[in-house]
Amino acid sequence: MARNASKRFTPGRGALVTLVLVAMLNVMGGAAVAPALPAISEAYPEASEAIVSLVITLPSLAVALSGLFVGVIADRVGKARTLVISLAVFTAAGLWGLAAPTLEALLVGRFVLGIAIAGIATTSAALASEHYDESTRAKVFSWQSAASGASVLVLETSGGFLSLLGWRAPFLVYVVGFALLALAAAFIREARRDMHGHDHPSDSHPSSEGEGHDAPSAHATTRAAKTTTFVLAACLAGAFLSQTLSYLVPSKMPYLVTAFGQSSLVSGLFLGCFGIANIVGPLASARLQQRVRHSLIAAGCFVSLALGCTLMAIAAGVWMVLAGAVFIGLGVGCVTPLLMALIAARSTPENSGKHMGALATACNLGQFACTLLSGSVMALAGTHQAVFAVAAGIGIASAAASLALRRKIDGC
Repeated sequence: MARNASKRFTPGRGALVTLVLVAMLNVMGGAAVAPALPAISEAYPEASEAIVSLVITLPSLAVALSGLFVGVIADRVGKARTLVISLAVFTAAGLWGLAAPTLEALLVGRFVLGIAIAGIATTSAALASEHYDESTRAKVFSWQSAASGASVLVLETSGGFLSLLGWRAPFLVYVVGFALLALAAAFIREARRDMHGHDHPSDSHPSSEGEGHDAPSAHATTRAAKTTTFVLAACLAGAFLSQTLSYLVPSKMPYLVTAFGQSSLVSGLFLGCFGIANIVGPLASARLQQRVRHSLIAAGCFVSLALGCTLMAIAAGVWMVLAGAVFIGLGVGCVTPLLMALIAARSTPENSGKHMGALATACNLGQFACTLLSGSVMALAGTHQAVFAVAAGIGIASAAASLALRRKIDGC
């Protein structure tokens, strides 16, 4: 009997710190080297600006294309193993920028980097969902989201300073991968394994054949499965839309700031405030999830996004632009860990990788959709404020949908 008993890994502080720190790498596809783009253009004058910009956009495209696929693999081979491999590939692909002989070779490395980031984002979230109970993992997801927000501030600053040393210097930030690889190898394990190495469902997902309980009817099981699928789809849609709206800040806000006669330095300061809001939002989310219905939190987050976009759309001065950026940052920062928690509550160790991979795909597709949305509205209306007006409407519609689906989201 003892030989067949399952062994449960109990995560300590080392595992918790590692899972939070690796979440900082989720934004290292573009933020770390974005300040070096002008210098890269000078190094490769024959390449167009659009081609050079692929240095920061290709990783996101790779995450969008590979997130679900990587998640399925992680479910089969193990999340801890996939995380360690992803960190190793991340470090090698990131540092490849120091030695890439051509721009084409550099772009290949950036795409591989994106696949590694997909593995990191997927497994770090999936492992958190399996290691911790509902109340604790809400905090862990919030800390992970806050770490990502803090990472943007640190990376944009350090990347700017390193770019003064040459266009290859910002790629040195990827050396952090060595430290996180060592931490993951030392502290991260699968949540539960039997003697053959197969994952067991976590305690938060009891079997339908539990001791002392009657098995649910086929009709009830089918209805529950449909509800779970519906909520998962709603969460992915929410992630897609929230990222679409929030990505308008770094891509379009600088144009509004310039239109009010302010310098790029002011834009940088406003983006810093947006980043701070992205840290505060997740920390508030953990507390709200313990006290407020999830559907109301989701609705409030989308109202915050809509309010921020509205302030941008009707801005009569630069301070309204700043206020809009803060509201957008708070909204997306708060809703992201909420969506992660909702997905985790409806996942098992057998499919958590796939579900979190789908979330990573939805988030990155949302960032690409932002470009399509803004380009289409600009072609029709011709103003950046019109883009934010349309985005505000999307935010209000999303908030209304959250309230309309409250019974399914809240499970009542």
